[in-house]
Amino acid sequence: MAAYQLSIERHTGWLQASVAGDNTPETVLRYMLEIRSECVRAGIFNVLIVVDLDGPGISMLEVYKVIAKSVDSAVGLGMHVAYVDLNPLHSQANMLLAENVAMTRGIPVRTFRDVEQAREWLLAQGAGDAVPQPHAP
Repeated sequence: MAAYQLSIERHTGWLQASVAGDNTPETVLRYMLEIRSECVRAGIFNVLIVVDLDGPGISMLEVYKVIAKSVDSAVGLGMHVAYVDLNPLHSQANMLLAENVAMTRGIPVRTFRDVEQAREWLLAQGAGDAVPQPHAP
């Protein structure tokens, strides 16, 4: 089983989840499901996820499978997700794929490399706002 550490900080109207550990599909799926559970428990559905995982990026197929599975369990919750990958070796194309998979399933997600930009985007989102457009390819 892949090792990771997840910490979640509660802010007014949003959560910040910080993840560190091994970069595997299992890790990603586990922390995504754990974050979803915390959102439901707290009744807060705006979340900033800051990820600093070690190791090479996972394949596009693995990204698709993991995001599809984790997002499907969150559909209908009204989540907005700002996702930051701090590892510069991880593929920007995979980040955009994850963003698009989530958005086509009804979860507004935006991917970033910078925590402050992600926080600004998340705080600009509000209940009832238009669904954000994905990054251009």
